[in-house]
Amino acid sequence: MPLYKYKLWFRLLFVIVILVICLLAFSKPSSNIPHFGYDKLNHLMAFVTLALLFDYSFPNRTITLFLTLLGFGIFIEFIQGMIPGRTTSHWDIVADLIGIISYLILQPLRAKIHG
Repeated sequence: MPLYKYKLWFRLLFVIVILVICLLAFSKPSSNIPHFGYDKLNHLMAFVTLALLFDYSFPNRTITLFLTLLGFGIFIEFIQGMIPGRTTSHWDIVADLIGIISYLILQPLRAKIHG
């Protein structure tokens, strides 16, 4: 079933997820925030999710997806370096990149299933 008719909803969900990620990334560190137990896995899962939502929101824009999400990951780390109690981590950017690439590797399978 083609999901192109739901593009507006995917875009709305994409914006909501971006805002939630910014809230989590730019807030004071807390142990009350749900996570997978390993920070890099949190990054990977977040960016696989963002890539999926971006792809459904803006189909056939693979290079734009890659550059936009990588830029967002770098932006998050840059801002975190200015927040007390937070630090910049190049490994977080690597985890973001692995999440994006993981989605792009699986994207043809997703496209086969959903068109």
